[in-house]
Amino acid sequence: MTKLLSLWLFLVALTPTAQATEDTWPLEGQNTASGSFRQTVTDINGAVAFSSTGRFAALKPHYFRWEIESPDRQVLVATPEAFWQWDKDLDVVILRDAPDITDLPISGIWNGTVDDLPPSDAASGHLSDGVKNLSVRSPDENTIIVLFEDSLGQNTLFEFTLEAEGGVTPSAFAVNVPDGVDFYDETSRSLGRAGATE
Repeated sequence: MTKLLSLWLFLVALTPTAQATEDTWPLEGQNTASGSFRQTVTDINGAVAFSSTGRFAALKPHYFRWEIESPDRQVLVATPEAFWQWDKDLDVVILRDAPDITDLPISGIWNGTVDDLPPSDAASGHLSDGVKNLSVRSPDENTIIVLFEDSLGQNTLFEFTLEAEGGVTPSAFAVNVPDGVDFYDETSRSLGRAGATE
């Protein structure tokens, strides 16, 4: 669960590699995005170490929902008020402080980047936890691809397939804490279950 959380927070914190210029970015001028994703992690030898699939929804700039359908069922939701992590298989819900998405720009998907330049010519993102060689690109109008390498030499690839229709509203980011789950409030200010939208 911790590895998944750190990968998700990294995704929210993406820094673009190179600003799109001539190409039209799929989300240019859009305030919402939704669709499916596939995540693949390969080890230093190129073997698949982990993969997952699911759905995502985003409402510019402060809302993000990440629902993993396979292999484990989890929901991660960021709003201006809180960050929710719900492990459906373990029946655990954790409430944390909201990440400041304006400081951790999700503009990697909103504004778009292209990495058609040779690696030596493209600026690469680098975070303090050892993530390097970050690229964000769009091979077509329905796809956004994010690729980065971690300090262990593993490569993580996210492929987002965008839905062409349907808007995303704030109600898509409401979290209803089900009865019977283990609930942990790990916020700096105690929101408790009152932070859930009933």
